[in-house]
Amino acid sequence: MATNQPLRFDSTREFRAFHDFLHAARGYRLASLYEDAYRAYQRAYAAMGRTNGKTPRTIAEVNEVIDRVPDVQLYFWMMRHVQRFKYSHADWGILEAINTQADRLVPQLERLAEEGLRSGELQLNPAVRYPDYFALVDFHQHPGGLSRRPLDGMVYEMGRAVRFARGTDPRGTDSNNLYRFIFRYLPPGRYHRVLDWGTSFGAGVRTWLQDHPESEVYGVDLAAPCLKLAYARGREAGIKAQWSQQDLEHLDFADDFFDLSFFVFMLHELAPGHMPALFREVHRVLKPGGVFIGMELVYLEDSPFQQALQDAEGWINNEPFMPACFKTDFDKIFRQAGFSKVEIMRFDEMADGATPSDPGVPPRQTWNIFRITK
Repeated sequence: MATNQPLRFDSTREFRAFHDFLHAARGYRLASLYEDAYRAYQRAYAAMGRTNGKTPRTIAEVNEVIDRVPDVQLYFWMMRHVQRFKYSHADWGILEAINTQADRLVPQLERLAEEGLRSGELQLNPAVRYPDYFALVDFHQHPGGLSRRPLDGMVYEMGRAVRFARGTDPRGTDSNNLYRFIFRYLPPGRYHRVLDWGTSFGAGVRTWLQDHPESEVYGVDLAAPCLKLAYARGREAGIKAQWSQQDLEHLDFADDFFDLSFFVFMLHELAPGHMPALFREVHRVLKPGGVFIGMELVYLEDSPFQQALQDAEGWINNEPFMPACFKTDFDKIFRQAGFSKVEIMRFDEMADGATPSDPGVPPRQTWNIFRITK
């Protein structure tokens, strides 16, 4: 098979219908069911005879109530199992469906990867040591994580596509324009060397180069299957970048090398004990005045109900570091890493996806933009 053919999963009608159904079920959970759960929580709290003009003030107090509310339990059940069906359904789950085409896809991906290795655009390190926080967690309920099977990168790419775009053919796109949202918050400047910090399958690199083809861009990740796919997708898109397998705590770049580094929803996937070393390393490879920018989920202030549900999502959806991330003092930790300017700004451009129709119901999720300057 010629390597110039696109690397594509051939979906069936049944597969597409199944994931359209899951997308609709997820939309129901995030909208109507979420609002119903909140109202049921309020009624349950009132029925406990503890209001006295007050509402629960802590996550622990909220949990004492929601453990008794069937609507909230249904919300949690759907959170867990719609995601589980997405990846692991025996017939139409993404993992099983893609693996049924492994005899075709794996050889094609490996041929492309060999091409990248020969050209020097792709650098893999078979001796890299995976930190326990990466190796031992099936993030997002992705079975086995991102680095154990040759097609794990494609599984994750498809998972993101059906999550954001209601599609089963990613076409190498940046789902939901997450990266372009972030790039709008960059200060004016010339960003010659750019690092995608945790590039996965390379959507951020491709998005950046579409608008900044003059930049020299690097994508770094721990997972070789993701990096192989990132190279293949970049080749299909006609872009050139440097893809390398590295531990983010021990980057193989010179001091003061990059003008910019960016990330999307990475912080809640990092073990808190590793954050100081990770951020010191980002600081090291950025030039003076360089920018580290990204987006992350955060607590809604003064809403212990929303905070309790955010914490629960961490445990239910295999994101064990999420609750600790919400409680981390990032201003302090970035400054301790050596950064001179820390700006953490409320991000509202995606708010419509999390804003209930009833103004009395708190938003389901909130995001911040982190703009950190060396």
